[in-house]
Amino acid sequence: MSRNPTLNSGAIDFESVFKQLNDELSKIEQSLKLICAGGYVMQLHGYKTTSDVDAFYKSNMEIDAVIRKVGDEFGINKPDEIWLNGSISRMNPEPPGKYFKLVYSFTNLEVHAVEINYVVGMKLVSSREQDFIDIGDILRHDNNEQPFTLLSELADMGFNVDISNLLDGFERAHGMNWLDEFYANNQEELRKYF
Repeated sequence: MSRNPTLNSGAIDFESVFKQLNDELSKIEQSLKLICAGGYVMQLHGYKTTSDVDAFYKSNMEIDAVIRKVGDEFGINKPDEIWLNGSISRMNPEPPGKYFKLVYSFTNLEVHAVEINYVVGMKLVSSREQDFIDIGDILRHDNNEQPFTLLSELADMGFNVDISNLLDGFERAHGMNWLDEFYANNQEELRKYF
């Protein structure tokens, strides 16, 4: 019988899942450091819920088995994918330490979360329709109206972002009138990119 890790909001209570993962790691005398990104970070910030965790981490067969076991116990593994996914490291650079912070610290498990702007960078790399919707939500919620500053920060994080895609996210956040005004007020600076 699986545990129910769902909160009243419908979101998965990943703190409980992480505590169980820590307990299982201690049984096999392994330690793990997760740098979480993607939907889990958006859930932490209250943007949306997610059913899995994308994270940078160093794995081995024992750790993979424990991750699968915990997911089975909570009923959160999918038939073709376990709840903790490390595939983001194939498409995205691991963020520098200044761009993530500690969320949970247990005896055998540290859980860190990237800054929300790192998630914006990841979503710009993926560039799916849902990613642009999420980017718009993040930029609108954070009242971010500084494309050049964000572009520079994303470059520091290791992302090579097309400014056109970034401006698409800003247009979704603030509207076409805002974008028209931005283009009108920043023609000289924009010439560097086009």
